[in-house]
Amino acid sequence: MAKKKYGLELGKLPATRLAGVETLSAYASGKLPTPPASVAVPGPVADYPMDGNDVWGDCTIAGIAHLLAAWNILVDSTSIPVPTAQQCIALYEQLTGSNTPPGDGLNETTLLAQWRKEGLFGNQIEAYAPVDYKSIIDLHQAVAFYGGAYLGIACPESAQQQFQENQPWTYVPGSPVEGGHCIVALGYTPTALLCATWGGIAEVTYPFLAHFLDEAFAIISAEFVEEGRGPTIDLAALEADLDNLKQG
Repeated sequence: MAKKKYGLELGKLPATRLAGVETLSAYASGKLPTPPASVAVPGPVADYPMDGNDVWGDCTIAGIAHLLAAWNILVDSTSIPVPTAQQCIALYEQLTGSNTPPGDGLNETTLLAQWRKEGLFGNQIEAYAPVDYKSIIDLHQAVAFYGGAYLGIACPESAQQQFQENQPWTYVPGSPVEGGHCIVALGYTPTALLCATWGGIAEVTYPFLAHFLDEAFAIISAEFVEEGRGPTIDLAALEADLDNLKQG
């Protein structure tokens, strides 16, 4: 359930594991390359707005909008449609069946499946794969090679306070978890992932992630496939597994 704190909304439902779908590295032709030591967030912070997440629990949809904005920059294109805040809210209302904020939240894997099968905002992805969310290098590979990592966290009160104070998200023992939240890693440094959320870029430290990150996905965009970006993976095998997956 979405909960409000510090003028910010949550809205990610509990993590779902994809039975029969391997992590991204399992589909690589050989070993995925070593990612660079750091990756900058594409474009200015203004490219990743709030998208209604101060009133609605639409963080999972805002995360998709942020990925689309980043991909436009990374492939030097304006052809990828980036939704407005009003479009993000409208889709959230449609999918949750609620017209009263904040709504009941959405499941990340359910939304990713719809993005792949039916498309969202005029964009349809090729595939998605879980990333080992306990492995920093695997998270870095998703960001560096595929334009971002779609993440889910159990969000403590401390993160909301630190975000409001423009501070890195550090682990604060005993801070109560307020609910689930979707953030999107678009860059990283040796000490933190740089994540789009709530109209800004949060510096989310690795000790924080070790305690609160509970799901992570690499998204294989059609635009990246067309341009031959990213290491070669067995896309056919991944797509077949997604076609046959069972959520558990």
